[in-house]
Amino acid sequence: MAATTYSDAGPHRQPSSGPPLRVGTSGWSYPNWRGLFYPPGLKPADWLGFYARQFATVELNASFYRLPTPAMVERWAAVTPPGFLFAVKAWRTITHEKRLEDCQGPLAQFLARIEPFGGKLGPTLFQLPPRFPADPDRLARFLALLPSGHRYAFEFRDPSWWQDEVYALLEGRGAGFVCFDLAGLRSPRLTTGPLAYVRLHGFERRYRGGYPAAALADWAGWLAAERAAEREVLAYLDNTMDADDAWRDACTIAVLLGDPVAASGAGGA
Repeated sequence: MAATTYSDAGPHRQPSSGPPLRVGTSGWSYPNWRGLFYPPGLKPADWLGFYARQFATVELNASFYRLPTPAMVERWAAVTPPGFLFAVKAWRTITHEKRLEDCQGPLAQFLARIEPFGGKLGPTLFQLPPRFPADPDRLARFLALLPSGHRYAFEFRDPSWWQDEVYALLEGRGAGFVCFDLAGLRSPRLTTGPLAYVRLHGFERRYRGGYPAAALADWAGWLAAERAAEREVLAYLDNTMDADDAWRDACTIAVLLGDPVAASGAGGA
């Protein structure tokens, strides 16, 4: 049976006023969610469509490991409703192998592959590796390569990047600084450009375990303040490896922020 498509469905609702607000998880294809988030009999091919009825955005991580085919991207776009947004993690050839240098070819190849997302394409996430010390000149050269018409965000795992010169470069390009929490490694909470982008990878363990209610409320409060300052909000839970912590924590933040999509599905999830 063909997967459900949403060409005739209504769009995802957004708050009646203010900038866009979306909360989701990092990825959707997790067997450990079967029977907890996904109904037991639901086929994996239908998981994204189900997910997209609960959340208005997802962070695509598979694109980090290998380039998706145009057919894959077209299908993902087809099974999600209007207004759904994909934040897409950049290919590791760009961030981890080339480390932003001499990568015009891989960058063009990557951007061409994700173009079929069309209006559902959100920011491209460049997650830079740990033990990659700050190099503002290299970052400036890379930013100059990025074509207009796309949005970009950067997660710096090496703390040496957390400095004013880097923030100014991002601000000048309109690129976002990604705030993150990774089992004790916590970036500064700040924004560059028009986007507040948060990734929560795990409170005490990397990619595992739920967040305490107080920690989620604290993040929700900060995001609410950024949205009040007219910044679009994107937040992703990446504590996906055990049980159902990620989507439950995402629903909690969504309810606190008033995300009308995830909040409406939280009670029945």
